[in-house]
Amino acid sequence: MATISEIKQKLCMIGDWGVGKTSLIRKFVYNQFDDKYLVTFGTKVSKKRIKYKVDKENIVDMNLIIWDIMGQKEFKRVQLNAYKSANGAFIICDVTRNDTLFNIYTWQSDLYEVTGEIPIVILANKADLRGQEKFSEDDLRKVANDINAPYFFTSAKTGDNVEDAFTNLGLKLIK
Repeated sequence: MATISEIKQKLCMIGDWGVGKTSLIRKFVYNQFDDKYLVTFGTKVSKKRIKYKVDKENIVDMNLIIWDIMGQKEFKRVQLNAYKSANGAFIICDVTRNDTLFNIYTWQSDLYEVTGEIPIVILANKADLRGQEKFSEDDLRKVANDINAPYFFTSAKTGDNVEDAFTNLGLKLIK
């Protein structure tokens, strides 16, 4: 008989403005996409429960509390406050904006300043915009290796790798 454990985990979605944080959450939580740009002011919190099969004997029922945190750099104090008590984070960049890739270093540094080392996953979002990429997978791999994080090319529009990315981070939180 399987043992079911219940846990609650706070995840932060961080990255520059306009990289698709809100759209990724909407896709993951509600399976919806809207291509209208919505500015996040402060933070917005969403929830989703997921069951993770750890092995043949154990299942973890995880209640994900997902914090969508504004990406405008002039609100750093609000961002740092929102990181408190985070168990894990996604750092998101936009494949059509090269600067968003290199800003990952700053996002990770600011996050760790508040949380210490927690599991993070990098999402290179808007992967559906073929031909408009401003950096290569090699560029992304270098940044990911530098900060010791896995990465996924995602699309909030098509849903590509969104579920896989959340599963990956969820499993990291269990371990």
